Amino acid sequence: MNWKATWSVAALSLALSGAATAQDFAGQTLVVGTWGGDIERLLREHAAGPLEEKTGAKVEFLLGGSGDRMAKMYAEKSNPTMDVTFQNIYEAPQALADGLVMAPDESSPIYSDLWSGMNDGCYAMSLVGLGIAYNKDLVEEPVEWADMWDPAVKGMIAMAPYPSSEGDGLLGVAARLEGSDEHDPDTAFAKVRELGAPALNYTSLDEVFALMDAGEVAMAPMISGYVLAALKEWDNIGFAFPTDPGPVLVRDMVCQVVNSPNPELAAMFIELALSPETQQAYAEELLFGPTNSKAVLSAQAAADTINTPEEVESLLQLDWPYVISQRSDWTERWNKDVLGQ
Repeated sequence: MNWKATWSVAALSLALSGAATAQDFAGQTLVVGTWGGDIERLLREHAAGPLEEKTGAKVEFLLGGSGDRMAKMYAEKSNPTMDVTFQNIYEAPQALADGLVMAPDESSPIYSDLWSGMNDGCYAMSLVGLGIAYNKDLVEEPVEWADMWDPAVKGMIAMAPYPSSEGDGLLGVAARLEGSDEHDPDTAFAKVRELGAPALNYTSLDEVFALMDAGEVAMAPMISGYVLAALKEWDNIGFAFPTDPGPVLVRDMVCQVVNSPNPELAAMFIELALSPETQQAYAEELLFGPTNSKAVLSAQAAADTINTPEEVESLLQLDWPYVISQRSDWTERWNKDVLGQ
């Protein structure tokens, strides 16, 4: 048995309570693959910093896209250099199936604090939902998914380029409005086609919000988090989490790499990342919903994030392994049926 592969997050409680000292890990460097910007900053403040102070180890961040990290894990499968990696909702299950990352340890103390059903492939790091941004002058509130098919706004719907979580979520919603789901792409694409050609294939929030503010775009399926933070600058643009069906779950995951060089440090870092303190910082500063049910939020952060049992229960979870298996065919179909190319 490979003892490195059997180390779990459960060991952290002992390690951080005093058994781990600077002498234990001095000279070791933990490599964490993640995104840059505020995510890196918060992880440095709330996970890397405390870990370095406690153990004497160093934490090195490898910044970039999650697809790059997936490629790196495949290339280094026999001799990985990353210890911890952050992946998105559909990459984590594939990484687990291919033996690249370790499954969450259900016996660990932190696991019982995380929202049930969220740890598919790796540990759930943050929760956001696909909802609807809209022009308040053009759309009546409260806003539901079916409102995008109102003839009054046909041709005024902006969409993210496909492939994307936004596009997959829209297909899943469209199928459900017709009594089906994402396993029925004929129904899904036919329903999306009824929206008319997109008013904009947006690549930046500023781009779509400018047209929405001008009244040229009425609505757009968008992922909360950064969107809600950006909307503070736009008085006449709102964002809604629909209820029928609910918002499509999109989440980031934190994973321990199989046979990584520093499994003990990796487990410690993951528990710090999932701690109520880090989760609170994610919610307050990024408006990413916490996955740790013990995180305590301000009233404003609570209003802007998914953070209660009822809200978590309302999330629509797609069959992501199936969706990813269809990405190639659906990309071609999206270009033809939705964009008319």
